[in-house]
Amino acid sequence: MEKGKTGLADWVMRVLLWLYAFVSIPLYLWFLHHAGDRWGQQLPADDDLRFWLPIVVPLAAFSFTTMSSTSWWWSTEDRPFLLGRKHWRFMMVFVVALSLMAGFFGSAHQDAVAVLLTVMVTIIGIVGLWLLPPALSPRLLDTLRPRPTRPDDARRRT
Repeated sequence: MEKGKTGLADWVMRVLLWLYAFVSIPLYLWFLHHAGDRWGQQLPADDDLRFWLPIVVPLAAFSFTTMSSTSWWWSTEDRPFLLGRKHWRFMMVFVVALSLMAGFFGSAHQDAVAVLLTVMVTIIGIVGLWLLPPALSPRLLDTLRPRPTRPDDARRRT
């Protein structure tokens, strides 16, 4: 394929990723803002977290997930980017825990339904944020393909 031209597969994949991102990311960020606000309303009136929770929770989820996914998508064994392919997990554990806490404590009824809804929205949103860097990539299909492994890498894993 000539450089600068995109094929049908690239175009279709880009449209699907953008549609998913267009729906999932605003839904997830709105959910986190709303849950953070409701969580903050349960705190004492003089607590500064009442103001900051609806702002910090969505911003932390967006920035940490995007930084982790960007690092994972663009890292290789030879050239680690940001956190590399090995050190992105801690930030994602933090985002998932923050999201689950905000959803559970921000729920009007703290029960199994609140946990299930929070888990579903968290998964939908994190997948959308995780796929945002490849959707923005000019070489979309190259970014989505698995990295080729060298023969000596296969020996190290066994």
